Amino acid sequence: MNAIDFATQVIKLARFHGYKIQTNRLGLEQIDFGNKKLHSDHLQRMFPLISSGIEVNKAIDQVAPGRPCCHRPMRELVAELSLDD
Repeated sequence: MNAIDFATQVIKLARFHGYKIQTNRLGLEQIDFGNKKLHSDHLQRMFPLISSGIEVNKAIDQVAPGRPCCHRPMRELVAELSLDD
């Protein structure tokens, strides 16, 4: 799996789980976690961090700080993925 595949799969899983997926003003797909959003560029930048073993919470804080409400749902989505594919 690479960063683009990761972002695509996370967005696909989020849609499956009922999270609202939108296209932002920059043309990037984003997951709406209620109060905050993560877009595909955030997800792509998080991939190398997560795949190297950094916790999802810390990866979010590094790439998109100020989004603690995204931590739990992102942990759950990432747990469903196989990053080795």
